[in-house]
Amino acid sequence: MQQGAAENRQAVEKSTQAAAKAKESGGSINQAVDQMVLIERTVNSSAQVVASLGERSKEIGQIIDTIAGIAGQTNLLALNAAIEAARAGEQGRGFAVVAEEVRKLAEQSQEAAKQIGSLIGEIQGDTARAVAAMDEGTREVSLGAEAVNAAGSSFNVIAEMVMQVSAQVRGISASMQQVDSGSRQIIVGIHKIDDLSKKATGEAEMVSAATEEQVASMEQIAAASQKLTNMAQNLKETVDQFHL
Repeated sequence: MQQGAAENRQAVEKSTQAAAKAKESGGSINQAVDQMVLIERTVNSSAQVVASLGERSKEIGQIIDTIAGIAGQTNLLALNAAIEAARAGEQGRGFAVVAEEVRKLAEQSQEAAKQIGSLIGEIQGDTARAVAAMDEGTREVSLGAEAVNAAGSSFNVIAEMVMQVSAQVRGISASMQQVDSGSRQIIVGIHKIDDLSKKATGEAEMVSAATEEQVASMEQIAAASQKLTNMAQNLKETVDQFHL
């Protein structure tokens, strides 16, 4: 009985510890869920920023294309101006020098626009890849958040079940304590019954001895009575002889 009570106390302690651990782990799971939600929001915000940069790079590319077009037209106009200045002869020489400088600037502008356009193209490619990666990351984070949410829900259910089991174990422990108390009372009652039985047995033995003594006395009385009867019969026979 004592061993069973000790094992029952150990079961209560283990179930209580398990319930506390489940509650603590449930809090950690909830924190992980909240953290995943924050990460998802951050990734979504970053994806929006990257997408916005992609749109801005497209706009810059369009502006560079416009600049390159203007530079090409300026170069063409400068070339035409140089031709007209050559036709004008000495009077157009100064204008020809200006037209040549304009043409050089136009060519430099056009070359710079090409280089910038090339860089913008690379940036657009990197941005597109970043957008794709962010989209993939967003999907992965969403899936992770869903998995963590599902795990959190499942763990909350498990924690609730552990707490219920712990409560049931405590209830069983209380019942076992009642059973133990009742068993002790029964044992005390059995000892009392045993004592009463022994006492009754002793008294019965005394009664039996007294009865045996009474039987012996009755036998002696019966023998004496028989003896008196015989003596009375002999006396009667003697008296009858005198009458004859």
